[in-house]
Amino acid sequence: MKKVQYQNAEDCFIQIDEPEVYTRKKMIVLIHGGYWRQEKSLETVTSMQNWFVSKGYPVCNIEYRRGVNNPWPIPLSDVKNAIKKIKELYEAFELILIGHSVGGQLALLNADTAQQVIALAPVTDLVYTNKHQLGDDAVGEYFGKNVDEKELLAASPQQHLPLTTERCLIIHGSDDVRVDVKTTLNYLKKNLLSKQNIELLVLPQMAHQDIIDPSQQHFQYLLSWLD
Repeated sequence: MKKVQYQNAEDCFIQIDEPEVYTRKKMIVLIHGGYWRQEKSLETVTSMQNWFVSKGYPVCNIEYRRGVNNPWPIPLSDVKNAIKKIKELYEAFELILIGHSVGGQLALLNADTAQQVIALAPVTDLVYTNKHQLGDDAVGEYFGKNVDEKELLAASPQQHLPLTTERCLIIHGSDDVRVDVKTTLNYLKKNLLSKQNIELLVLPQMAHQDIIDPSQQHFQYLLSWLD
């Protein structure tokens, strides 16, 4: 495993993990969630990183600046720069972005940089998330209580449709209380007005954090979808 800085800041690095034997020319790019909170790091998706490597995929796990001292759009620009660095390092590889929660937001907003995107319980509508104070009022905490709605719309993937990547898989739990599945359904419906490049899998009784647990059955479906 190696660590590569993509710009001059402590939290701007990529953790690269490679299998002993490459079986695919596809690079998994992981983007963690945590509702923009500083205490949530790329370690939240380490189990996914290890699992994909065990399946023969190389993995780039992106860390980015977050927290109230790193206001929007710093996380977005950091992830864009990280993806640019990954492309420089792995020119011959197809990129697959996989993001969870806010990482799903960042993956969808960067969909034009990759051939495939997988979004796990993604945050797609910040206005709705703010109104319902989801994630322990995460939007209000990060963007501020008096944030202009235009800023929230600009940061919402549903305002950047149709999705430009070739293929996208979204997986969401029907009883997720951190990110409402209704926002994902609305995202899919809006994209369908122009394109049919999103597949949606809604899982019953799937908590927000459990969706990134590779021991869950949907990871086998995810693997077959990639192949």
